[in-house]
Amino acid sequence: MAKVDPDKDGKYKLGGSKDADLEGIDSKKYDVFTETEKLAEAQHNYGHIKWFASFTIKDKNGNTVGEMPEYTIKFNKPKEGDDNFELYYYLGGSPNKIQKNSENNKRAKAKLTVGDPPTGSVP
Repeated sequence: MAKVDPDKDGKYKLGGSKDADLEGIDSKKYDVFTETEKLAEAQHNYGHIKWFASFTIKDKNGNTVGEMPEYTIKFNKPKEGDDNFELYYYLGGSPNKIQKNSENNKRAKAKLTVGDPPTGSVP
């Protein structure tokens, strides 16, 4: 796991194939880490979903956070201008569909309250 520090605007830049960012996480209460174990599991179990970000949010005591206040993930759309894709997070061994919104022609966003999900889309 690698710790991701917020930038001056409070965004956690995860990067990856869709240039994912997290916003709205209180850096005084939580730390964000990238992770690969759950990502590999999601890719193995649900390969038809293009998993593009995997992170873990921990409290300042180092405990993984299950439920937390709402925050936003922003990412590049699978195809510029295309809103016809499904978005998922992986938790408890299965994918869970999430409501997404357009931010602009290139980027989309979604609200989450779970602390350690790999995230992916179809197509």
